[in-house]
Amino acid sequence: MATTTLFSLLFILFLSVSTSVKGSGFSVNLIHRDSPQSPFYNPLDTLSDRMQKAVHRSINRANHFKKLSSSSFSANLDDDTIITSLSAVDLTFVMNISLGTPPRNVFAIADTGSDLTWVQCKPCEDCYKQVSPLFDPKTSSTYKDVSCGNKLCQYALRYGDGRTSIGNLALETITFASSGGRSIQLPNIAFGCGHNTGGAPFNEKVSGLVGLGGGGLSLISQLGSKIDSKFSYCLVPSHDVSSKFTFGSNAEMTGKDVLSTPLISNPSRKTFYYLTLEGISVNENRVPFRSSSSSLTNEDNHIIIDSGTTLTLLPEEMFSKLVLEFKKAIDVEPIIGPKGFNLCYPFDGNMKFPDVTVHFAGADIKLDAGNYFVPVGSRAVCLTFAPSGNGPSIYGSLAQINFLIEYAREEKKLSFKPTDCTKQG
Repeated sequence: MATTTLFSLLFILFLSVSTSVKGSGFSVNLIHRDSPQSPFYNPLDTLSDRMQKAVHRSINRANHFKKLSSSSFSANLDDDTIITSLSAVDLTFVMNISLGTPPRNVFAIADTGSDLTWVQCKPCEDCYKQVSPLFDPKTSSTYKDVSCGNKLCQYALRYGDGRTSIGNLALETITFASSGGRSIQLPNIAFGCGHNTGGAPFNEKVSGLVGLGGGGLSLISQLGSKIDSKFSYCLVPSHDVSSKFTFGSNAEMTGKDVLSTPLISNPSRKTFYYLTLEGISVNENRVPFRSSSSSLTNEDNHIIIDSGTTLTLLPEEMFSKLVLEFKKAIDVEPIIGPKGFNLCYPFDGNMKFPDVTVHFAGADIKLDAGNYFVPVGSRAVCLTFAPSGNGPSIYGSLAQINFLIEYAREEKKLSFKPTDCTKQG
């Protein structure tokens, strides 16, 4: 009964989404949390501070993904409530969006690992402190509560770190400032109008979250055919320049250097985007993703690709073998690096890095040194791969820098193209 009601609700929501976005789509800025444009920016943080925090966020996020994978929560409408367990929100990127009519500007966390978009709303029974005013649905002419039978639909989001967001499910106009200079209005988008956000407080400079995952209530799913069920992004190496997130297919990927791999959907975990990782090579030595003798579930045989996790997190056995290969390939004595990094070297500008290739099913992705070693402090570089511990394997954002990456959901395909992302318009 609950599942039938949920499908009916999603069908109604999808029918209600009408937008001027057609064909080529549009691009928006994806702001790194350490950028001066970001509400998270702390000018007192050193490079080492930022990288150590990134390590901490990556490990936490993997642990929260693991909690979700073992969670008994499911989407349902019993008691008119949508209950979902999601990943943590200590993420890498934010978006600047506008909500309602007239539009109200808000900063929101961009998350490819969760679905429902939500903001804090008036009246708020228990909200975290927020610098900007709470969104007031009474002041917007385009706000509409969604009803389930004779009652308003409620949602309850439960995050792996104990944070919650609870409120009304509603329809509203979301406006993006396109990087092309025009405003893009998306009417009748389902979102959560949060009246209770419990647990650990969110950052006071953000108002909520933009859900870009694979589930039915994500912004990507709601736009559907309006954006050809496609989106892409191109992550820049410098935090001083915004990355680009594209809805639709205007970031056309052509040429022999485009490599594609199947995009795997897990029916029980539709939020996440999975790929089949076969192994990683350091020079000519290939380390397999999983031991052939391992007894694993189908989910264990795949890796989540996630823009919100900084490091690439790998199974312990694979990671240990990769570290040995790096030590054989780099003729420099390792040093003890900052906490959280497992392999670091002194860097004097003459260091020679090995060739590293990531082997996905059907796609061998050759990485630049900046994808797998990152400067930490003034005279050290550290490996951006780490053991996943109790969490799942995740292909993180540093490994994705300077690749145009397109998710074609209808075609069930993810494509990589080496690109200077600083030149993406």
